[in-house]
Amino acid sequence: MAETCRRKLEASVLLLSFFFQSGIIILISSECSVLLYETMEKYAVKRRNSPQSLQQQRCLNNGTCQAGYTDKGFSCKCPYGFTGAFCSKACSFDFEDGIADWEMTGRAFIYQPTFGDNPTYRRRESANLQGDWWIGGAEKRPSESDTAGVQHSNGPDVPQGTLTSPCFRIVGKNISFLIGGGCDLGNVRAELIVDNQVVRNETGNCSETMFRKSWDVEEFIGQYAQVRLVDESSGGYVHINFDDLKGDIICPDDLDEIN
Repeated sequence: MAETCRRKLEASVLLLSFFFQSGIIILISSECSVLLYETMEKYAVKRRNSPQSLQQQRCLNNGTCQAGYTDKGFSCKCPYGFTGAFCSKACSFDFEDGIADWEMTGRAFIYQPTFGDNPTYRRRESANLQGDWWIGGAEKRPSESDTAGVQHSNGPDVPQGTLTSPCFRIVGKNISFLIGGGCDLGNVRAELIVDNQVVRNETGNCSETMFRKSWDVEEFIGQYAQVRLVDESSGGYVHINFDDLKGDIICPDDLDEIN
């Protein structure tokens, strides 16, 4: 009798699950009641541990869950534009982890990134930074313990130089960023470089406050790109503030995986 009950229950467990979830009462014999509970419990555990269920529980932003690859028992394969253990972080350059992978020339950016809203300690307007760290061409506060409000030791607008991002791939229509500082496009600007050519540029608004600007990059989908910050003048208000580069891009750490 027990074996007969088990075979019948296992064969119809999906239907039984539907009935229970729908609030439909099913009358079964006492001999099958214990086996019914055991079978339904096994089915529930199997569903909870399925890749689809793991994805719903843990992987965000349409990430795909892969069971058994890490000490957590799963890993998330993130879609383009997202990173992190749970695909929760959009691909961006926000300088919260420094600028170790950026290439620097000259002295304009030797004290970067800057910690905190440094201009406000000089009673200037807020930089409107994202997070705790940003690029402030006139600033000299490369660690939290440094004195707040201090500016570049060579003078806030004297040093020249460039700061170039790691390579990333464009996979959509838009790239955006925060930019402020000088407003002389010929001398201080952010550039988008594709195939060794400057294809877009933007400058600040003659204020320490950074504002969100964006580039339409649909024509460059599938191509590799970099962003370069440029300070080419030693006179006037010509430093650059920059932060939170993000958009339809694949982060550098993800490029090897998809190539």
